[in-house]
Amino acid sequence: MKNSAMLSPVTQQKSASERVGDQLRELIASGNLAAGERLPSENELVRALQVSRPVVREALRGLSMMGLVESRQGGGCYVTDLTAERLLQPLSFYLRLHDHSLMDLFGARRFIDRGLAAEAARNASDEQKDNLTEMARLGFELVDDPVGFRVMDAQFHDLIAEASANSFLKSVSQSLYSLAMSARRRASEMPGVLDQSAKDHDAIAKAIADGDEQAAAEAMDEHVRHITQTTQLALKS
Repeated sequence: MKNSAMLSPVTQQKSASERVGDQLRELIASGNLAAGERLPSENELVRALQVSRPVVREALRGLSMMGLVESRQGGGCYVTDLTAERLLQPLSFYLRLHDHSLMDLFGARRFIDRGLAAEAARNASDEQKDNLTEMARLGFELVDDPVGFRVMDAQFHDLIAEASANSFLKSVSQSLYSLAMSARRRASEMPGVLDQSAKDHDAIAKAIADGDEQAAAEAMDEHVRHITQTTQLALKS
């Protein structure tokens, strides 16, 4: 397979399986192995890297635990879809064990999401503004439907990130959002939480529609402050 030609023999300076994993991760990070693409066969990896079959298998198991590759029925190992939710699962598990880390995460969200909201107010198209306004309106109809509200909420924040026109911050924001999802799922079941979120969304959408960067940032800051407080309460209950 063509990608096996990009691999080089592995030295023994550190664990051979680690070095195999390093090379395969680099192929994935560089795009030479894209999401959904089949990896070279075990035999090809053994020949290209000049290591044993057990070493290759150990490296692939490590990459699988990281959410980078998966075995499929019928044989072969493939790059996963590389979604943020999949790749962040190990970190999400860590955060579930350490509530203080989750609060640090929400602190990061306040900084990131404030900036995204301000940029969205500056850069959002008329269509994006209309869609945000419609999602905010829909939120009031979904306050008694936690599942439906959570679906809408993810779309609402994704659209703000998209409207910011900053692809890097969009990726960071989506990652932080995914990490907090399990805790927010619990909080969304608490009385009054979705009513407040609907009001927050409405204020954010109006500020962005008006092109008011400061108001959008402040409305988003207030929203993240509210969800931080309710998440803390949910974790204690």
